[in-house]
Amino acid sequence: MRVLVVSAQFPFPPRSGFTMRVYQLLRQLAQRHEVTLLSYARPTEQQRVDMFREELSVEVVWRQPPTRKARQVAMLQSLASRRPFCVRETYSSDLQRALERLCATQSFDVVQLEASVLSGLTIPDAVDVVLDEHNIEYEIFKRTSEEERSLARRFFHRLEYQRCRRFEQSQWTRVDGCVVTSPREEPIVRAYAPSTPTEVVPNGVDLEYFSRATNAVEPYTLVFNGTLDYRPNLVAAQYLVDEIWPKVLSRCPEAKLTIVGRAQQSDIHVLQRPGVLATGEVPDVRPYLQRAAVAAVPITIGGGTRLKVAEGLAMGKAMVSTSLGCEGIDVRHRTHLLIADDPDSFAAGVLELFDDPRLRETLGAAGRTLAEQEYSWDLAGARLESLYQRIASDSRSRLARPGAATAGSDPGPPGGQDLRPAATATGPGLT
Repeated sequence: MRVLVVSAQFPFPPRSGFTMRVYQLLRQLAQRHEVTLLSYARPTEQQRVDMFREELSVEVVWRQPPTRKARQVAMLQSLASRRPFCVRETYSSDLQRALERLCATQSFDVVQLEASVLSGLTIPDAVDVVLDEHNIEYEIFKRTSEEERSLARRFFHRLEYQRCRRFEQSQWTRVDGCVVTSPREEPIVRAYAPSTPTEVVPNGVDLEYFSRATNAVEPYTLVFNGTLDYRPNLVAAQYLVDEIWPKVLSRCPEAKLTIVGRAQQSDIHVLQRPGVLATGEVPDVRPYLQRAAVAAVPITIGGGTRLKVAEGLAMGKAMVSTSLGCEGIDVRHRTHLLIADDPDSFAAGVLELFDDPRLRETLGAAGRTLAEQEYSWDLAGARLESLYQRIASDSRSRLARPGAATAGSDPGPPGGQDLRPAATATGPGLT
């Protein structure tokens, strides 16, 4: 098959959970199909684009991220619109023209959109559209609005939740197939789009790269890894240092916490506490995970599934996670990790693992086994392939029916398959 994958973030090298999923699934698809990537890229990413072009066909739309002030102005302007801000922000006429040009010059069988925020694009009718839902986006806005302390931000995220819910649910009925990252999300999609084929394609892990750690750990060390320019990770880090870490230090003064991940210098400064080191971006997270006695996943907002949990499982790390942090991953409390949803129990879990190397070993061994059985990228690729085959079979069945469209017949209205809701089909910049 000829597959066009469309992404709003350039996925090479993978520097976040989102880009890791796109990158790894691209590699899986390229083993089976002829794949082209269409993506935004920053002008500073020219070298990365050139490097990735050695692996597969890449088309980019160069785009400079807006300044913080410009983004805030755009958010204010979006308040009167029914269209979610995240969709308006992601759309551009340049990306739309690039998509149209590629579809006019190449006969794609599938266009795969990486997240519903790209559903403002218009796709030709003859192409099957697959939506890869990295998260159910409106869940993130709902959870953020419930946790947000700022009244203005709470209002905006609540509004975005309402807009995004209507928009996203409508897209599930318009695409030819929908991918979700966990069994929890599949019935949510099916409830609104019972006729749309779905497939659970979990976030995976490179089992060779994230091999089980065999070196001795440093006593009383805790690590949290995640890109802090992604708000759920920043909120988690703040929750960790403000509410959990003081309780750990009060009982274990020699404890050390390392926070690893890309971050603005201002955020690194905010996280500074006794016994806390925020590294910023590092070339390889594995040494930090290997050295730590315990890994923390104190996520309180967000959606989808966390790659940091899959990576921790693969490396055989003892972990303490909130229920939300390990949501969608088939882990059990005290079998694969410890689950704690308040600061007292989270700190108690960390301290218990500090003091019990046998429990750390037991959890780590069970976690590695689970990763091998359920969370390899090879398995994820096979599941995505299964959805493609089902969609292709459905398409052939439709074409075989009497009266079905054939080559040379009326292709339908100009502009192709508009995935936007009819109420907002006036264009991304209009209300």
